[in-house]
Amino acid sequence: MVAQESTQPLNTPPGKNPSGRSSPAITLSRLTPARAPRRISDSVYETLTEAIRDLRLLPGAPISEPTVAEWLDVSRSPVREAIARLVDLGLVTVKPQVGSYVAPISLQEVEEAAFIRSALETSAFKRAIRDGAPDTTEIQRLVDINKVAAESGDVETFFETDEKLHQNVFELAGLGKIWDVVRRTKIHLDRLRRLSLPRVMSNPVLVEEHQLIVDCLRTRDEKLGVEVIERHATRIFHTIEDHRSLFPDYFSD
Repeated sequence: MVAQESTQPLNTPPGKNPSGRSSPAITLSRLTPARAPRRISDSVYETLTEAIRDLRLLPGAPISEPTVAEWLDVSRSPVREAIARLVDLGLVTVKPQVGSYVAPISLQEVEEAAFIRSALETSAFKRAIRDGAPDTTEIQRLVDINKVAAESGDVETFFETDEKLHQNVFELAGLGKIWDVVRRTKIHLDRLRRLSLPRVMSNPVLVEEHQLIVDCLRTRDEKLGVEVIERHATRIFHTIEDHRSLFPDYFSD
């Protein structure tokens, strides 16, 4: 079932967090479940998960069963099931007698996700260069687009190409499905990345590290490649305290 276009708000006003402090100007558009034949609750779950991941639903935003059901043009039963799954994942919190809310960004989950991503991506990098220099045509194309996006301040394109170029490392290693595992573990990390990108994407070091990964794939430089990936995966920790001071309601330990 596909929802019709709407601008019905489920979130706090654009540019404000639940405490009224300034936050990134992210608009919330109506969501559409996947068209493929599947359980409706799965579509609702994935739709809400991605909205939480990319901050269309901000930390602290209320999650109301009837509102979500109307928003997605589905019954309340699949919404209830989807929200229960999000509670189990720690992406939604329930306050008895009050309601359900998008959970804050867990710094423990961020740290664990960064560790998993670094460990798996460095292993994929080693495998990608094991038997010869891989074809870096696609990953170089993504890095080039990523650089242009950084220079022009295009956050969405920067984030999208950042994701795809790291995914490509796994694909070059013949481990494309492992990226799906990585992506499932890093929802809290992605929320922090989304929050930080408008402020940090102008840092040329980010693009330089992307290019270094490609260069090390091309030259099969395992030592430098692993060092760059490990440094790149943990760079987000340099700005955590700045964001906690700006958006204290968005975080939990």
